[in-house]
Amino acid sequence: MFNVKQGGSALIICMIFLLLLTILGVSSMQSATMQEKMVGNAVEENRAFQAAEGALRAGEANVQANSASISNENVATLPSVGVAPSGWQTIEIDGRNAYYHQQKIGYANSVFRITAIGYGIDGNARVVLQSTYRPY
Repeated sequence: MFNVKQGGSALIICMIFLLLLTILGVSSMQSATMQEKMVGNAVEENRAFQAAEGALRAGEANVQANSASISNENVATLPSVGVAPSGWQTIEIDGRNAYYHQQKIGYANSVFRITAIGYGIDGNARVVLQSTYRPY
């Protein structure tokens, strides 16, 4: 009854739509993967910050208890990432090592500089904090 000759245009249009949907799906997966990496880095930076904050508080407590034994000749040098610093005090926080260093910075006043380093779980995230502390 119908004598229409098909040219296969429906197949070509479906293939183009399928290609567009595939490109959209791959793009969405790449975006989701990138967001997951960014969240992981933010979590590691937060863990490193918490470790450094804990080491800073431990250093302040140590200054409060032993301020007479700390001199102003102690100069801190920051180590490379992943290398344990020499001459720094070590404290374990949540199963990871954090480090702090104390230095007296005033002759007349008892003022101290405390520098702390905290690392994330993988060791690549590092946070350095520093405070000025006067014992009470």
